[in-house]
Amino acid sequence: MDRIDDLIAKLAPGTLLRALEPAQLHDLLANAARRELKRGEAIINQGDEDGDFAVCLLAGGLKISMVSASGREIILNYCGPGEIVGEIAMLDKGPRTATVTAAVPSTVLLLPGPTFLSAAMANPTSVAGVMRELARRIRQLNLVIESDRTFSMAPRLARALVRLIDHEQGKGRLRFNLSQSELGAFAGLARENVSRLLSEWEAQGVIAREGRELVLLDLDYVSELAELGEGA
Repeated sequence: MDRIDDLIAKLAPGTLLRALEPAQLHDLLANAARRELKRGEAIINQGDEDGDFAVCLLAGGLKISMVSASGREIILNYCGPGEIVGEIAMLDKGPRTATVTAAVPSTVLLLPGPTFLSAAMANPTSVAGVMRELARRIRQLNLVIESDRTFSMAPRLARALVRLIDHEQGKGRLRFNLSQSELGAFAGLARENVSRLLSEWEAQGVIAREGRELVLLDLDYVSELAELGEGA
């Protein structure tokens, strides 16, 4: 396994783990189990009662999704290296609310629940940090709900694309090469509507297709559409 300090350096800035004191974080990571996932392999399944661990992504990418009452897949988010998933059920001991699947071949750490809870509750600084991160996630969820209720199709797709931008690669590259069905499940749109919008944007020079890969050529347009909607 990587050295503990190297693992800490890979953690995303806003992750719950960043709220922990260094000694506690070292202890938690030292007790974690490493696992390799194939593309499409699930590490957490919606409805599971066993919520005694969280997942830290070291390399690759994870898809977080759920199945609605009507049987439709809803993609809630995609996670990159350094991010943590599965901590809600670990904290409240409830059933898993979503499925976590490897979007690409991935390496993860399984963080044991009892060790995490002991570290999180060890001091006021850790408790406050965990609360701030949970509040941030509620804000993000509210933005998604707002998008679904108030934005028309084009801004919703733009929002999904903005959330997928790979800021390390730059140049309008996305973190994952998603199918139109997957994009639709992420944006809350039918595949046919995604196909039509992408064709229109390609004709306008907003995006380009390189095989299965989408490239955002006009980042300003897509970002403004995502933030302000079509009436901007």
